[in-house]
Amino acid sequence: MPEPAQSSPSLRAVAVELYKCNRCGFCQTRCPLYRVTGKESLVARGHLAHLQAVLNGDLPLEGAIREPLFSCLMCRACTAECPPAIETDRVIVAARADYVGRRQPALQRLLFRRLLGSPRMLRAAARTLTRLSRTRLTVFAKLLPLLPGVDRGYAEAPAMLPTPSAFLRDRLAARPAPSCSGDRVTYFPGCGIDYALPEVGSATLDLLGALGCAVDVPENVCCGLPPYSYGDMESARALARRNIRLLSAGGEGPIIADCASCSSFLKDYPRLFSDDDPDRAAAQKLADRVRDASEFLAEADLRHRLQPLRAVVTYHDPCHLSRYQKIVRQPRDLLRQIPGVEYRELPEADWCCGSAGTYVMSHHDLSMRSLRRKMENIRSTGAEFVATACPACIMQLRYGARRFGVQVQVVHLTELLRRALREREPVT
Repeated sequence: MPEPAQSSPSLRAVAVELYKCNRCGFCQTRCPLYRVTGKESLVARGHLAHLQAVLNGDLPLEGAIREPLFSCLMCRACTAECPPAIETDRVIVAARADYVGRRQPALQRLLFRRLLGSPRMLRAAARTLTRLSRTRLTVFAKLLPLLPGVDRGYAEAPAMLPTPSAFLRDRLAARPAPSCSGDRVTYFPGCGIDYALPEVGSATLDLLGALGCAVDVPENVCCGLPPYSYGDMESARALARRNIRLLSAGGEGPIIADCASCSSFLKDYPRLFSDDDPDRAAAQKLADRVRDASEFLAEADLRHRLQPLRAVVTYHDPCHLSRYQKIVRQPRDLLRQIPGVEYRELPEADWCCGSAGTYVMSHHDLSMRSLRRKMENIRSTGAEFVATACPACIMQLRYGARRFGVQVQVVHLTELLRRALREREPVT
């Protein structure tokens, strides 16, 4: 028997979005998963039809529709093509929240509710993973896909994850104090930057220092996007509340994030809280201060601080920058500001690379099919560098360059700007 609609409270809260769909199918033209699979169950129209049936009591939330729902990249490509602009990603999260409300894997609950909220525990876990990767103890990873319900993509994790010699926060003490003549800003190092790509954080801090900014780096926690994406709203709100308290203590200046996912979710904090929640106003105040590094640097105008860098460069739009924040022009303007750079536009630059956080491991085959298309587009440009603004995209594209034999260096936008910065201080 189908389950009653009353058992899906989160879905009922977004029912107005569900019933906006007129079945036109425009979402098919831009959905990366539909383009590589042709499956209606993976495109927005299919999701919305299934979930309408759930609310009408014609389908159970469990069963055949569960896997397609958790296969969605939440890249918002469908929303860009949708005449009524249905926010399919929010509908998907609502459905996932109803799953989490019934049963949540114990390991996931531990990760979201304990580990991500404890910088000490998260740092210890990251150090353990780094040590395991350096010693090439990958046998365990290769055995993971043998477990029931575990995607074989987890066997590829050691090849995807960087092994930095030191995390970003470990490097901060060794950085020389910059001379500060400009504004005071707060830097938000996301987990991907701190634990996987600390060189990106160093480059961003160098650029802020070159602008004369006084930079505060408070002890923040995870932004909360990972639990939110899986539907664990309680964990996402708990992390948001922690960050609101920690970041609000540092003044009223801009909060700079060089991870597109972090800057996007920090700006979206108000949506996590109801209108009568006492933290709603504080969340809005914090969101108003958040600036992605690309938009902040574009407004600062670095032209006179950059020296020539002879290179052919292209750019990949992270979904959380272009579609979630509508930041498209600024990164390209920054690249064109570098003297000597020949910028070549990437075909389908705003198509998802297939990373989507842990998606590359949990849905490896689908991820690789999207990544292949992205890497062939990068190859077609003949670029020496592909710049982007998201650590997950960087790791995915670097893996793709190796896997598909594309001769290109994948860098963060701030890393490329840092290479061209005049009178550079040594990077720590």
